[in-house]
Amino acid sequence: MFAPAPIRQTGSGGPGWRRGQEQQRKACIQLQMQVPACIAKSNPNSVQRTRSYGDLTRRRILEAAERVFSRDGFQGATTREIAREAQVNEVTLFRHFRTRDELVRETILYRTIAPEDLVGPKAPWQSDLAGQLEQYVRKYYTALLDRESLVRAVVGEGRLLPPAVRQAVLEKMAPMRAALIERLQAAKKAGCIRPNVDLGCAVDILRDTVHTGMLRHTMYGPGDYSVDTYLRTVVAIFIQGVRKP
Repeated sequence: MFAPAPIRQTGSGGPGWRRGQEQQRKACIQLQMQVPACIAKSNPNSVQRTRSYGDLTRRRILEAAERVFSRDGFQGATTREIAREAQVNEVTLFRHFRTRDELVRETILYRTIAPEDLVGPKAPWQSDLAGQLEQYVRKYYTALLDRESLVRAVVGEGRLLPPAVRQAVLEKMAPMRAALIERLQAAKKAGCIRPNVDLGCAVDILRDTVHTGMLRHTMYGPGDYSVDTYLRTVVAIFIQGVRKP
């Protein structure tokens, strides 16, 4: 029912004939455009299925990229190997990620925990600083441990990453740092922390201690104490350093 009406030719090769051929070509193009539209109208779920399939492919590429970057490093990994690991071709990979830098950035940021999930609501920090800090360091340690291989790759090659990638990662991580500072500010207002404590510096020290501990434990083992003892001791020393007399 989409067939174009026959076009009367005025002579082979003449202007009228060429116009007829052009109209035929346009009619064929319109027909090709109409068919997918009719299919989409007859099946409204097709677009949603396409998006879901695209999301699954993107996730598969990100998970493959994390494995390859962790194994080969950011400098040694290739998009060809990542595509092979994800069981897609490179054209599909670059359809989801326009550049290699974008793929690196999104892989690092993939599966990051939300700030509110990491630090919890503000109110309990005013009355139970030790308990909230212990929950935080355990969640943070677990999140790092879950991606330990990639964390090592970032530590080893982070300074070699493109500046735009490093900046994007910092901007993504900033809300997590800010959320913890905000919780400690609430504890400070409640009188749990000394007024002269630099909370930004304190937060960096706490996070770096947990980060370094995870790397050392996964390389050498926890030693003559457990990870649980390590985390509880980190919290105890931190509170001793910031507590208001």
